[in-house]
Amino acid sequence: MIKTKRPGIDVAVVLFYKRGQVPAQLSVSDMTLPLVRRMNGYVTGLSGHERDIGMMYARQHADAKRLEMVVVDLLVGFERPLYPKKLQPDLVSEVDVLNMKLISKELTAQIAEFWREWVIEDEGARAETNYDWAHPSDFVARRPDLLPRLLELDQFAHINMVTHQVITAYHDKPLTATSFKIGYPRIASASARFHPDIEVVI
Repeated sequence: MIKTKRPGIDVAVVLFYKRGQVPAQLSVSDMTLPLVRRMNGYVTGLSGHERDIGMMYARQHADAKRLEMVVVDLLVGFERPLYPKKLQPDLVSEVDVLNMKLISKELTAQIAEFWREWVIEDEGARAETNYDWAHPSDFVARRPDLLPRLLELDQFAHINMVTHQVITAYHDKPLTATSFKIGYPRIASASARFHPDIEVVI
């Protein structure tokens, strides 16, 4: 394990408002990236190298719908060093940031089993064939609303943040995002990009 140079993960929460209705104050606990499947109790924002691509799609959506786009930049801290390789199941206890893009086939299979069970429970047995269970970029991206259930399990209950792909409400391409619980105390900074007049409350 290695310590990262950056003290946290950069997370960009994209919000849309009708023109002239942008609020003067925003609270982190009330915001999240618009998702096809909302994650109750969590804040989600774009992250990683693909963040700019997600912003481009958001801008296209805002322009097409004549909406005002607000981007809130967060620096979200973590306690344990990030694991730089493919995370194995027996090392989950050593991290507090779970990166679904950097997990082993074994850990993917474990998580997929939980997802499959919950999807069948929710959508019926036929839905099982609609997902690619070998790739979290498909089954997690399409059903991120199940992530809170994963983090209630003993093996994952200590995880504070999850980086994963997600399908937003404004584009059908899976985008990289990071999610954390509302009220998470390690938010180092928060500001509204291009809107310095908006106060962002942590």
